[in-house]
Amino acid sequence: MDEARKTGLWGEILAVRALREKGWRIVNTNFRVGRTETDVIAWDGERIVCVEVKTRSPGALLPPAEAVDSEKRQNLQRAGAAIGKIYRAERPVRFDIVEVYFSSPTQYKINHIKNAF
Repeated sequence: MDEARKTGLWGEILAVRALREKGWRIVNTNFRVGRTETDVIAWDGERIVCVEVKTRSPGALLPPAEAVDSEKRQNLQRAGAAIGKIYRAERPVRFDIVEVYFSSPTQYKINHIKNAF
């Protein structure tokens, strides 16, 4: 596994941990609907949420959330409709982004953007 993939995997693990600490119920990770993968599906109270996790190492030029471009957002929104049905959500699916910034291999910061799009 290359370093970028390892960094992304650690970011997803840390994001799930942070969401659980907030009391969220994680129901799926790396879930595929068609050709779109949703990093995390979770319940935030009574709301089902699709979470896109973006991780950056030191020296990255752009903020992680900027990597979720319009095409990715459209794909996630289409997948969200199916996810809402699968999990019998009574309200529309919400889309969040969790940014994970590594400043060193053992130090990181998490930024949770609710209703990102």
